Amino acid sequence: MAQDVPPCPVCGDARVRAMPFRYIYLGGEIRALGCRRCGIIFLHPQPTAEELKRLYSSEYFDGGDFRCGHEGGYCEPETLERLADPRLLMHIRNIHPGRRFLEIGCAAGAFLAAARRLGFTVQGVELSEEASRKAREQFGLPVFTGQLADAGFAAASFDVVFMGDVLEHLPDPVGALREIHRVLAPGGLLVIGVPSQTNTLFSRLGFIVYGMLGKHTTVSIPPYHLFEYRPGSLRRLLAQCGFAVTEIRQGMIPPGAVHLRGPALERIGKKAFQYPNWLLTRLLGACGDRIEAYALKGKGRAV
Repeated sequence: MAQDVPPCPVCGDARVRAMPFRYIYLGGEIRALGCRRCGIIFLHPQPTAEELKRLYSSEYFDGGDFRCGHEGGYCEPETLERLADPRLLMHIRNIHPGRRFLEIGCAAGAFLAAARRLGFTVQGVELSEEASRKAREQFGLPVFTGQLADAGFAAASFDVVFMGDVLEHLPDPVGALREIHRVLAPGGLLVIGVPSQTNTLFSRLGFIVYGMLGKHTTVSIPPYHLFEYRPGSLRRLLAQCGFAVTEIRQGMIPPGAVHLRGPALERIGKKAFQYPNWLLTRLLGACGDRIEAYALKGKGRAV
């Protein structure tokens, strides 16, 4: 590959390959690369700090990201109600006895407020000044505005850490997970939810076909997702950072709710694959476009 291609930012291996999609952002090309060792898919070059700030302006929170299941403003009442997922919170409470609950990327606080109603003692971290202010004003939640590493939480401060639709946006997932490992109590639970667009039947087949033809597709939205995760690569990343994965769940957006973008031929292909993919995911828990990972912190430190 070209000399400017970096090693994998997750495992450090130099064996990376071009993936058949790219973004055009601010007049420049951002390529997708895949690590042959750990399976992670990442963007190169990564957006700068200034570009990331521009990406997550108020327009992002007003419009949402359909791949994360948040179309519509993050702070609108209808969106807030959808984000407060009682099924997920009940599952967390049933599998772990801890009550000190941290949500990273809590947006306007709907999920965190629902956790508090279930009896958790809650704390939020949110990068957006506007969203974190609304969490404090609407729900009276304790929310730190900024990055987790800047919050200064003491070691072993929390029993449960939840991060939904956040990890794929972070430029340094290893650093973030090591900090989560530090603030979690021994035996603490980490719950991560991520979209997994590259895990679907359509994407997997498309990668094979585009690769054989030596072609690529251009993604028509800004490069919000700096990393693309599949079940295997997410499991390896968590293990690398000191976590023992206990469960991985896969889900699929129902065919009637799928958001179609791209050229007409791609839209037809996506729709055609959506029905068998939805059935496969429901029956076998495979090839989903949503992943939930549950992992426990061991007694040792993250490596």
